[in-house]
Amino acid sequence: MGHTTHPQRPTRQRRMTWLLLLVAGLLGALAVAVTVVVSAAPATETGSDVSLPNPMGGKAVPAPGDASGQVSFAGLEIADAEVSMGDVALGVTYVPGWEVTNPTDRELSFMAGQPQVVEGCCPGPVYADGELTQAGQQFAVPPGGSVLLQFPLQMHPGMDGPHDLAIPLLAGSEEAAVHVTGNFTATAPAA
Repeated sequence: MGHTTHPQRPTRQRRMTWLLLLVAGLLGALAVAVTVVVSAAPATETGSDVSLPNPMGGKAVPAPGDASGQVSFAGLEIADAEVSMGDVALGVTYVPGWEVTNPTDRELSFMAGQPQVVEGCCPGPVYADGELTQAGQQFAVPPGGSVLLQFPLQMHPGMDGPHDLAIPLLAGSEEAAVHVTGNFTATAPAA
């Protein structure tokens, strides 16, 4: 009888090495899969203020520039009623805001009308205290309280140039308006 050789049995150490290599390979494949899924997901904009209304998407920032002027109508007051943003970038949502305050000791109401284009194009929607509004909607302002109006704006190539937009306001028989101006341009630095 001849001597038969049997293949050498793997040692415990070899089996552990192969097992560790297999696990490392699976973890590597999982890392690649996660990277592909994450890179396919929409990117979040750095520097975007998530507390601002942003129906246009992309980066949202408070309106830059200067604010001036005061409006009083039917007992209500708005400080800094004229927002001048200066040169602003295309593709960024700028959100001017106005506090409509009630310095009286009784509740007062006002209505926000349809935004108007004085120059330029494409007014955005109006928000009151973070909620989307409809033109002609009434807002009650409690004694000593306020309502925050916000007006997100974003322009794209082809919408370049000066813009002057207004939101008409009505309380009883008294009218007022808040304005925002800005020169949307591709040469302005992104916010």
